[in-house]
Amino acid sequence: MENIVILGSTGSIGTQALDIIKEFNDKRVVGLSCGYNINLLDSQIEEFNPLYVSTIEKNDYLINKYKDVKFYYGVDALKTMASLDEADTILNSLVGSAGLVPTLEAIKHHKKVLLSNKETLVIGGSLVYEYLKKYNGTLYPIDSEHSSIWELLDKYGKENVDELTITASGGPFRDYPLDKLKDVSINEVLNHPNWKMGKKITVDSATMMNKGFEVIEAYYLFKFPLDKIKTIINMESLVHSMIKLKDGRIIKGVDKASMKNPIMRALYYPSIRYELEKHDDSEFHFREIDNNRYPCLELAYIALNRGGCNPAVLNSANEASVKLFLDGKIKFTDIYTINKNALEEFVNNDIASLENILKYDNIVKETILKRYGD
Repeated sequence: MENIVILGSTGSIGTQALDIIKEFNDKRVVGLSCGYNINLLDSQIEEFNPLYVSTIEKNDYLINKYKDVKFYYGVDALKTMASLDEADTILNSLVGSAGLVPTLEAIKHHKKVLLSNKETLVIGGSLVYEYLKKYNGTLYPIDSEHSSIWELLDKYGKENVDELTITASGGPFRDYPLDKLKDVSINEVLNHPNWKMGKKITVDSATMMNKGFEVIEAYYLFKFPLDKIKTIINMESLVHSMIKLKDGRIIKGVDKASMKNPIMRALYYPSIRYELEKHDDSEFHFREIDNNRYPCLELAYIALNRGGCNPAVLNSANEASVKLFLDGKIKFTDIYTINKNALEEFVNNDIASLENILKYDNIVKETILKRYGD
């Protein structure tokens, strides 16, 4: 039986993964990690009986209740969880740049990595790629768009594909007056038309920053030239990706607006335990992405073209600006301005070493939060 550790077990991806594992009952959960949702973690420990659990802060209640569980906490806990001897697979569904180090640690210790944490590839894609080559590692994406591309490349052969297209929903403001975007409320931003997600990713969907990050992810996952990775809005969120074959045909990756199938594909690849939904082409409506409405998307192309630590700068600025917005410190349109200014203020030629990536991740966040958070 495959032994699995879930980092971010109380989040949306983590809870859905546990539901799937419970449904098929053919994997053993040996480790769970969460941030602050102790009540849900408590019930997960009770149900899945893990050997190891990590939390951000020490929790005496859990330690006293579960005497047979080994608990870790603090900054290094995630590294420990990602390298457990008993673990075969690490599912990383953490939020933010905190996902990079445990991903590298898992690859280094020859674990299969199922990656939902997009920031890992955004800030450290080249480093992850080096680790995968050095340690002969395995990494599968958990993301509706990249899972869809993965499936299409599997079916049609990467050598036969000329171009990739990542689709976007357009978020809640695809028809909103541009001159009123600066005054939208937090609740309006979090009211996504098609998906139910965590707050941070929902804000990123509204700004389209998440789509820029997904372009960077696709670049490292599938090794296509950047000018061969396109984006487009699919209003229904049923077409998750498209590929253009070298013979000119366009193939759509179609499924429901749910993360269950992408999670299952990563958990059980190469076996398939699900069926894709069938839809008629008349159901799909597409729209080109307006850079005036979604200027954050272009920032990702700029950062990736510059290379080195510039994507880490952009990601760190975005994490800080989204936090400021959710805390009511800035307006929605300030997210783009802060992200753009950070790319100019911290432009660099530093190589994307782990030390440099973490350095920029810290300094950019600290600078922005101090500057705008008072």
